[in-house]
Amino acid sequence: MKTYISLSGFDTSQIVSLMVKYGIEKGDRLILIRPEEEKDSRGESTVQAIKDLSRQIDSSIEVAIHRVDHRDFEGMVVSLIDLLKNAQGQVTVNLSGGPREIFLALVVACLSESQKIFKTTNFSDIDRTMNEIVLPNITHILDERLKRALKDISENQPTTITEIAQRLKISESTVSRQIGELSELRALNLTPKGKTKEVRITLTGKMLL
Repeated sequence: MKTYISLSGFDTSQIVSLMVKYGIEKGDRLILIRPEEEKDSRGESTVQAIKDLSRQIDSSIEVAIHRVDHRDFEGMVVSLIDLLKNAQGQVTVNLSGGPREIFLALVVACLSESQKIFKTTNFSDIDRTMNEIVLPNITHILDERLKRALKDISENQPTTITEIAQRLKISESTVSRQIGELSELRALNLTPKGKTKEVRITLTGKMLL
């Protein structure tokens, strides 16, 4: 089962592109984020167009509306965090379209719950394409040993576990455990190279550091 969560404005292009690129099928769910007060009928027309399209694909596809109060930023963030936490299956979030106030709240919610999200997408207004973006995982506080390892990698990348151990004057098994912890936080990328792996810092790692 897949759950798509997307802002919804007056243009169906971004939502249709999401459905086409990643596929939507029987049992999937599409959640459109809209303001509580609809002041323009075009927003409702967009929602109806997406419902009609989903129905044509498969009648079991659920299109739900998640309403937020655009005047209450904190309330929006909490509401959208709850939405992400309760989403089922593989969760894909589209960070494009819709009112700016809601967009900002959704970005904050996604950064808070980045571990819950399978894919994050953005529809380009420039070339009209749907692109994937990688959200940093910035909600973790590193202890000093992990900071030390991450700083060394940042200053010497690409590097290896053996090289890190030599520079930090600790055992390779200790470095390996630290690399494992940092990898789980998505702070590092490990790339196989022969019998070893090259270690590089990610955007998450840079922000945590």
